[in-house]
Amino acid sequence: MKKLFFSLSLLAGLSATAQNPFVQTWFTSDPAPMVHDGRMYVYTGHDEDGADFFWMQEWRVYSTVDMVNWTDHGSPLALESFSWADDRAWASQTIERDGKFYWYICAHSKLSGGMAIGVAVSDTPVGPFKDAIGKPLFENGSWDHIDPTVMIDDDGQAWLMWGNPQVYYLKLNRDMISYSGELGRIDMTEEGFGAPAMNKRERGKKYKDNYTEGPWIRKVDAKKYKVDKNKVYQLLYAAGGVPEHISYSTAPSPTGPWTYAGEIMPLCETKSFTNHCGVADYKGHSYFFYHTGKLPNGGGFGRSVAVEEFKYNADGSFPTIMPTDEGVKPIATFNPYQKVQAETMAFSRGVKTEQNDEIGVYVSDIHNGDYIKLQNVKFDGNTPKKFSARVASGLRGGQIEVRIDSVKGQMLARLEVPGTGGWEKWQTLSADFHKQVNGTHDLYLVFTGRKGPKLFNFDWWQIEGTLKSLVVEDGGLGQYKAIMKEEATLAAHTVFVPQDLSVFNEKNRLPVLVWGNGACTNSPWEHFKFLNEIASHGYIVLATGYIPMEEKPYNGPMSTTEQQIESIDWIIAQNANPASPYYNKIDVKNICVAGMSCGGLQTLFNCADPRIKALMICNSGLFKESNRAQAVGGMPMPPKSKLKEIHTPIMYLLGGKEDIAYENGMDDFYQIKHVPCCAANFPVGHGGTYRQPHGGEFSVVALGWLDWQLKGDKQAAKMFKGNDCELSKRKGWTLDKNAKFNKLK
Repeated sequence: MKKLFFSLSLLAGLSATAQNPFVQTWFTSDPAPMVHDGRMYVYTGHDEDGADFFWMQEWRVYSTVDMVNWTDHGSPLALESFSWADDRAWASQTIERDGKFYWYICAHSKLSGGMAIGVAVSDTPVGPFKDAIGKPLFENGSWDHIDPTVMIDDDGQAWLMWGNPQVYYLKLNRDMISYSGELGRIDMTEEGFGAPAMNKRERGKKYKDNYTEGPWIRKVDAKKYKVDKNKVYQLLYAAGGVPEHISYSTAPSPTGPWTYAGEIMPLCETKSFTNHCGVADYKGHSYFFYHTGKLPNGGGFGRSVAVEEFKYNADGSFPTIMPTDEGVKPIATFNPYQKVQAETMAFSRGVKTEQNDEIGVYVSDIHNGDYIKLQNVKFDGNTPKKFSARVASGLRGGQIEVRIDSVKGQMLARLEVPGTGGWEKWQTLSADFHKQVNGTHDLYLVFTGRKGPKLFNFDWWQIEGTLKSLVVEDGGLGQYKAIMKEEATLAAHTVFVPQDLSVFNEKNRLPVLVWGNGACTNSPWEHFKFLNEIASHGYIVLATGYIPMEEKPYNGPMSTTEQQIESIDWIIAQNANPASPYYNKIDVKNICVAGMSCGGLQTLFNCADPRIKALMICNSGLFKESNRAQAVGGMPMPPKSKLKEIHTPIMYLLGGKEDIAYENGMDDFYQIKHVPCCAANFPVGHGGTYRQPHGGEFSVVALGWLDWQLKGDKQAAKMFKGNDCELSKRKGWTLDKNAKFNKLK
């Protein structure tokens, strides 16, 4: 009965076109956004179902790359993570420093009997997190140590603030788990926060506002906004007592003096008597996170996180931001031709999520009529052929209907889910598409079966297209999440490119990297992590050979030198073709040709092509007369005189003296005097670091070279230019440069 009431209430209370609240599977509160490696993360509290107070036992994490489709990463941190905590897992915030992630929380301490500030640490933004110090970072038995917020200032100083009904602060040390000095306290004054501290207020006097709780500390970017030097720091907070709205104050330093600046989100009908905000900029957009009580059965103790997009005023101050049910618009399209975790969704009805150590997070509590919606799904560039899903059912199963545009929209495929013998006995099943689809649509996974009982659990799904594609390492670490795919009009090649091409145009074009593989293998199976990482930083990479759907050696004929020229011809034609998705998005004047080992020889064979802007020879070099017999049959074998045809800057990327190509590559370097040339060595041998996560060290240096040569990035040039260049300081690397190299701009 409870399940039926929830489903009917959801239909009545929230439209499927709504984006707020953006998590429907659980009650979530106190959102704390953090942007890392091109992804927006939001750390939340979790209100228990049916609570009559702030009964909260854990914290949760959600993330997105398009601001509408959110992935549930479960609960990587709970009260049980802290041996000293026994209740009230309230508001928190996470920040990254020096490659680690620090999650500042508050909880009731069984040591002091009061609320305490704690800190957990992890190597990844989604955990696992563990208590960093085994005790509270700060406690003194008082109940008002709640709602921590953290900021790292431009000078490297980290500040931790918290408190209700006043603000405390600490100066954190570089390790982020200890502090210097004494506990500080910000004066609650009428000038600073709209009203003085409670014990200093005049009876009968009406004040314009007052600080309550939930602080969020931030600094205005003076490079973007004409901010007054006395208003560069902003402290946002829940204000007004109960019910709460959001206000803020400004100051010239984190410790003040603070000046009340006004309301940001006025008191509105959010169905929650509390509010708590966080702010983050992401991909050129500014977002304001808060919570409401708008989910069915929600309210003041059953809250739900929401988000609005806004624009700062010219001086960096806040406009008025009103809560909406519509929420924000997508800033990227969603690629369905990849393995998608079932817990990734823009909207859902009825379902919950669970997690365990073996599977991670999965969707559960699925009943007839429930659904998951994904927004702005782009089917262009491929043709869907098969829908696959990993499911488990203890009893009778059901169906997954793949529909577009609405719950009752056109059905593209229907997957039958049988009983699998247990709720965690998983099977991967597939169904063919019986309708074709193009364009961009909202995608609905509608669950059907017998009315009443739970049907099945759901781990992941994937649409297989007639053209193969694969998202490698979550799309890479760059700003533009990439995809590896086939192109119907470019046979025997693999393309690595940002998934969302909408951000590229005549003013923001994609430079080109053309790649040849080691051993002249006709598949980039050894290099796909490296090449995918490059694409994620805003490049289109055209690799010789067939797409590798797994890191598995390719068996087949060798590639040819002509395939690199085919890549150049193809991408220039695509850029000029109005029917192509690459039309007017490619920087055809900035093409680098590169290759590893045998692929490097192919690159040197093609070096005279006038369309090439730069060259990159990896673990390779032309054979000398004295060692030509060592070459493998089928390799291109141009003579050393071929080096004279090079007309562009060239970098050799070698694996040190243990690299079998070191002698040939360095001999090339010493012979090249007519164009700028450098040789970067890292002592890892002939295999380089291509197969390491995200391409390892080689991708860092390759990106520096490409950003400099193809994008004119002066910061990237510092990696190579000057006697004290950044590469010379990077552990393990050496760099040799010829006379012309230092004249490069």
